Amino acid sequence: MKAKPMLLLALLILALGLGAGLYRAFAQPPTPLPLVAYVLPAEAFPHSQRLAEGPLSPQDPRQPLNPNNLVPMGIGEEPLRFQEGYGRSMLVWDGSATAAVFHFLYRYASAEEARRVADALVQGMQARSPGMKAHPEAGGWRLSVWDSEGGFLQVLLQARGEILSLLIVNGDSEARVRAIMAQAIRALATRPGR
Repeated sequence: MKAKPMLLLALLILALGLGAGLYRAFAQPPTPLPLVAYVLPAEAFPHSQRLAEGPLSPQDPRQPLNPNNLVPMGIGEEPLRFQEGYGRSMLVWDGSATAAVFHFLYRYASAEEARRVADALVQGMQARSPGMKAHPEAGGWRLSVWDSEGGFLQVLLQARGEILSLLIVNGDSEARVRAIMAQAIRALATRPGR
């Protein structure tokens, strides 16, 4: 008769140990998707030429959050503290003209940090380009301005969780830039986290 209670006790201890192990295995935070999973798909623009694509570092002059761009905007070093960066740039042909499309993604340690960087960038961009108009957008801002060369520039700046997204379209007409931006936003709606 003593063997039966001991067997039950051993099974109970085994079940509790297994349950605790499974809890720890599933309670760990999931590994975040790499930023390439969130970037604007090149397939969204069949008539495009990819210019550059890949991981970004804080000192990379190809990306907007480098010291050479931030200092003139009066922004400190916080934007440079991203944990991961990824970018894609392309030229898009719409049948009559070409526009440049850039999508830069930055992962920060927290959603609060991404939001602070987004707010600082909006203020800095408006200070650097006084004619820039900013309109609130889901999770951020849509900024637009005529550039010094007569082109129209539109930026969609969003903080979604710990990821900061800068979608930039630059072209020769406001209507063309807005149409390409709308197409890019539709393409991004199918990406994770949207």
